[in-house]
Amino acid sequence: MNEARKQDFILITLLGVAHGLSHYFHLIIPPLFPWIMPEFGTSFAQMGAVMTVFFICSSLGQATSGVLVDKFGAKVCLYGGVTLLMIAGFLFSIAQSYWWFYPVAACAGLGNSVFHPTDYSIMNRCITNERLPFAFSIHSVVGNIGWALAPIFMVAVATYTGSWRLAAATAGIMALVVLVVLLFHNALFDRALAQGNGLTQEEKQNDAKGDAGFAFLKLLVVWLCFLFFFCNSFALGILQNFAPSIFNATYHVGLEIATGGLTAYMIGSIIGVLSGAYIAKAFKRSDHVIAASMSVSAVMAILLAWQGLGPWCVLPLMGIMGLGVGVATPSRDLLIRGACMKFLGSHSFGRVYGFTYCGMDVGQTLAPLVAGPLLDAGFFSLALVLVGLFQTGALLTALAVGQQKEKPA
Repeated sequence: MNEARKQDFILITLLGVAHGLSHYFHLIIPPLFPWIMPEFGTSFAQMGAVMTVFFICSSLGQATSGVLVDKFGAKVCLYGGVTLLMIAGFLFSIAQSYWWFYPVAACAGLGNSVFHPTDYSIMNRCITNERLPFAFSIHSVVGNIGWALAPIFMVAVATYTGSWRLAAATAGIMALVVLVVLLFHNALFDRALAQGNGLTQEEKQNDAKGDAGFAFLKLLVVWLCFLFFFCNSFALGILQNFAPSIFNATYHVGLEIATGGLTAYMIGSIIGVLSGAYIAKAFKRSDHVIAASMSVSAVMAILLAWQGLGPWCVLPLMGIMGLGVGVATPSRDLLIRGACMKFLGSHSFGRVYGFTYCGMDVGQTLAPLVAGPLLDAGFFSLALVLVGLFQTGALLTALAVGQQKEKPA
């Protein structure tokens, strides 16, 4: 293995683990509700408010941390984010009252906010172009693994030790271990960032082009990228929160099939993300890849809303829908990279990735607020139509990003 390949492999692994940790911390509190709520006499609404604080801090912090990444460097912000997660884990383990959970959630949310701008800034600067689609793919998959492991591990520790506090402490210990591993590779980060293997010589020479604070918010392409994430995550938010209820009401299937639809979507998404790296490498027009794959997903949503195929279609159509969204994922991140380099230069990676990924938080926050009343009113099929419409919106914004032309100097 040559030196550049080895360096890329280590960086992809380190950033993937850090990203998995951030997703793990999304779900360290909810699995422990059955232990926490009786001890502190809290309701589901009160604990839900705690998680709202987490996502608000994560969303607002993401845009801010993007600016900090470009100003102070991605490596420092990455260490800071892991440190905040570690503090949140240990604070969680010594909670003295219900109100204690709010600073825990805020600390974890702020820690979580740094990972997209830091990781993507480092990957875009340091990973060689031929391996960049695979870096994006692995980064996304490991994040999903963090989501999957958190409920299993947290509940297992609390169950077998009889202490939810010990389970919370293990999250802090996990963050501490990741921080130590990252610090151990500090020299590697410095060397990789100095080499800038992800940038061409011309890109290095034009590195500071358009680098002016918040001026990037004046660019239409940045808002289109934000809107793409918003549309994509809005559709996902409906499925994550309500898919089992929707399929139970529209197709009259049992809980196993209704819940299995969401599982099929997630499995399809993971397969799509992994295969999407090869597709992104083979087809250079990221906007076309996204449009094609998201078109497939939108059609699946409309077919499900139509209900003309019968209950047998739930699992395969959901799997194909997830596959389409997954295939778009590496091309999505390459699309944003292209927009950064065309309009702003590599010093904008933190701000642009940080701001556009806020669209994901906003979409997932608003989706339940819009879809919930529809389901309460009995419009279950309309919720699936909304999924298809927002997936169509995502593909249209991707095409619009691809059509943006750089203004002459």
